[in-house]
Amino acid sequence: MSQVAGKSITAGSQIVVYVMFSVITVTYLLLTDIGTDAPFKANLIFYLMLLGSFFFLFVVSFSDIFERKLGGTKGARFFFFTDVTIGTFIIWVPIGILGSFGIALLSQNLGLDQTTASLVSIAGSGIVMMIIFFITKTIMIPIIIHAFFNTIVIALRDGVIQAFGITQELFPIPNVGISIGQFNQFATDVLIQFTLVATGEEMLKMLIIAFVVLSIPNAKFKTGLAKFAGAFFALLIWVSFHLLVSL
Repeated sequence: MSQVAGKSITAGSQIVVYVMFSVITVTYLLLTDIGTDAPFKANLIFYLMLLGSFFFLFVVSFSDIFERKLGGTKGARFFFFTDVTIGTFIIWVPIGILGSFGIALLSQNLGLDQTTASLVSIAGSGIVMMIIFFITKTIMIPIIIHAFFNTIVIALRDGVIQAFGITQELFPIPNVGISIGQFNQFATDVLIQFTLVATGEEMLKMLIIAFVVLSIPNAKFKTGLAKFAGAFFALLIWVSFHLLVSL
């Protein structure tokens, strides 16, 4: 259901279309990479993460009981399905990118060892994106922030851009390793960040939040501390995953 011009619509069309685009794109990329071993397995795990998380979130959004606990209001209008206006993107995406990048940059200049610096960077950027999710009530903003942030880190890591006197990796990002013939590797990496890595990881966070809220009797997403408990466990799992990548 759309509202008047300039206000957000809550039918969830943006995220559904985005996931459809991601599935189409990633399926093609996986088919081009099917002959590899480790990279293909890594991308398949991300693919299953994306599809599995979205499937369960979409299914529970059609239950009246789950809707009451998670704040949905009919059909696919789930707690994270809210569509957003261009103005919301313009405001919150730069804030999220700058906040995440600022924490990552700060972590390198605190005199910490690589593992501790990575932990600060991972946890800090995750908290920034989670706060913005709670404010905007949509998964679309964290996905775009996450993808842009990863793109900047990859560009710095691979020397595509050079700035800030960075001497170590700001953030441990899994190397998906997909390449398409003579197509620019960096461009492929960027496409994968937007369609697979960021989308899959943010979907998993939403799944964990929903799982925690649904598991606590009488808990509701809109009231109480259940959503914060869910956010804590979502970030804990996300930090653990990235910390393992960095070791």
